[in-house]
Amino acid sequence: MDFGFGDEQELLRETTRRFLGEHQPIAAVRHSMEERDLFDAGIWRRGAELGWTAMLIPAEHEGGSVTDQPLVDLVALAEELGRALNPGPLVPCNVVADAIARFGTEAQVKEHLPRIARGDVACAWCLSGDGTPERGAVEVSATRVGDHWRLDGVARYVHAAQDAALLLVVAAHGEGTVNLLVPRPSAGLSERGLTGLDLTRRFAEVRFDAVVVPHGDALDGGWDVVERSLAVATVLQAAESVGAADLVFESTVDYAKKRVQFGRAIGSFQAIKHRLADLLIDLEGMRAAAHYAALALNDSLPDAAEAVATAGAYVEDTFAHLCGEALQLHGGIGFTWEHDMHLFVRRAKVNQVLYGDGTWHRERLVELTEAATPAGGA
Repeated sequence: MDFGFGDEQELLRETTRRFLGEHQPIAAVRHSMEERDLFDAGIWRRGAELGWTAMLIPAEHEGGSVTDQPLVDLVALAEELGRALNPGPLVPCNVVADAIARFGTEAQVKEHLPRIARGDVACAWCLSGDGTPERGAVEVSATRVGDHWRLDGVARYVHAAQDAALLLVVAAHGEGTVNLLVPRPSAGLSERGLTGLDLTRRFAEVRFDAVVVPHGDALDGGWDVVERSLAVATVLQAAESVGAADLVFESTVDYAKKRVQFGRAIGSFQAIKHRLADLLIDLEGMRAAAHYAALALNDSLPDAAEAVATAGAYVEDTFAHLCGEALQLHGGIGFTWEHDMHLFVRRAKVNQVLYGDGTWHRERLVELTEAATPAGGA
């Protein structure tokens, strides 16, 4: 199996890297961190022209990918946005687009997907009350009232909720689950910004107080929608983390070559070489886990669920470890506000708990492995 990107995907990467370098580099993100809103709708629409929002949308609805593996194409993009600590809603927008494309009605598909593909509509995913993917953590309830749904409850740690025009809301309905497309603003819908460790993204608490949603705005699929959306989110976030870790590693190696102590570049010391070699092994492991998860999920391979769980269990914890080591190797300069290293550390720590932490994914992997093992098998 070839884990390398093809020529079309490499061109996609290069185009996105060049665009971000010109229009939204880390320096620009840092400059806007103090602002109330990090989201730049104009840049998002221009990014949509490069395919940021279109890969998981069928061509007949203004989407399309560069190869026959759209999720892999999107992973190539996600790595570049991760390198730049891009604040845009790449993960939630594509999660919502994929959910509508797979589980939506014809009317929902025609209404929403072209607007998402063009970048005219930003999306957010309201998963649960504490941000975890447990069924019992869903705190929004849906009650059927005539030909409408009534939503009550709260979803927290929702990425880009205050910039979104369309919410995908996971709600409990009796013993089951319903996934509803809720336009924003809506009567009874409110958001409260949450102060978080990651300064390059915005998260919110979204509250539903008797929000009325037409029955036709529900997706088919129940909890299957959540499972699929979680898999897509896990893969895309892992890819963003790989891109960020790649930049952190590159900058750390470059620093080690330039920083002089005792008359020598610190990178010439054997102890530093060993630590950098270990970090490279970690980075390549992250890359392999994320890429294989994308390939397996895109091609619906038999071990796709296990591959996604492996990526979720390994990538984010390793990203945090790599950033912590890089911070130490940068020495005192790495701990200053002026240096970008702390921004990557912050991103890594938040990614560790988004869409299920490492423990959750490891437990998931054990459950999948046990289910696939024949009775009495080794």
